Amino acid sequence: MKKARGSFTVEAALIMPVILGAIVTFIYIAMYCHDRCIIEYVSTIACERAVYEDDPEKSATEYVLSKLPNSLMCGWETDVTSYSDESGIFVEVEASTPVFGRTSVHKVGACKHFLPRY
Repeated sequence: MKKARGSFTVEAALIMPVILGAIVTFIYIAMYCHDRCIIEYVSTIACERAVYEDDPEKSATEYVLSKLPNSLMCGWETDVTSYSDESGIFVEVEASTPVFGRTSVHKVGACKHFLPRY
């Protein structure tokens, strides 16, 4: 009869938490990158749509506030500022996530100079 050794069990007990921690970290980093891309995308679409509206600041802000809460995964706190001048509309989204403690500012603009003036 062979002598049973428990070295594999001990090694697995030491290595598995490291492997699971790395997997969870990669998944959370992927969710963080996804959310940043969604914030940038929604801001860009809001600018492009707002160029054609009568009240561009209001429509851009409403669009961002209607789309972002449904699309983000990491519990971001967002603050939207939009402003326009004769050259274009600009949207600034300040987003902070409590997990990383980071605040990132996304600034996006769309030009009005291609619009026909009647």
